[in-house]
Amino acid sequence: MSRLSERMAKLREYVTLTKSGAIARRYFVIGAFDGALTILGVILGAYVAEGHAHPELAKQLILAAGLAGGVALAVSSAVGAYEAERVEHLLSHHQLEKAMLRSVEGDRKDAMRVSISVSAISHGVAPLLAAFVPLIPFFLMPLDEAVMVAIGVTLAFLFVLGAYLGSLIREMIVYTGLRFVIAGLATAIILILIGGGEFA
Repeated sequence: MSRLSERMAKLREYVTLTKSGAIARRYFVIGAFDGALTILGVILGAYVAEGHAHPELAKQLILAAGLAGGVALAVSSAVGAYEAERVEHLLSHHQLEKAMLRSVEGDRKDAMRVSISVSAISHGVAPLLAAFVPLIPFFLMPLDEAVMVAIGVTLAFLFVLGAYLGSLIREMIVYTGLRFVIAGLATAIILILIGGGEFA
């Protein structure tokens, strides 16, 4: 077995040992949901504020604030997940050492580090992806069309996210997907109302 294969096998062992797959999935969903709704807020906020009077300015605001917000969310989520998981794992590790009346090193500590890293990466990547995708239309289309496409893409993304969760718990995927879509639509409606209902 090659060294790379050994490392991959060991990594899979660590992920299984710490149940990092489930933790990463949870963090990814939370991060993606946050990213999608945050960028939807940026898009609609800039559009209702400047879209009619200054469409080019609105587009620039959406792209600048959207990209900056996505990066900020990614960093914030990754660091937050890293620190939260680090503390939880250390507390669990200290309790184990206290129960065993000795220091515990080796594979368990290595597995702990892998779990922390996987959690941080999944929580950091998710909002960045969710934020970037709705911004693509603004590079390719006029403002009005880009906003409509971005809303559609965001709602579709939320539906897929919810449907995926529904499939995991054997719940009706359409039902779970629509719950996520409703959250997105409610956010959009609230933002439009705050902006004076000028979305037209």
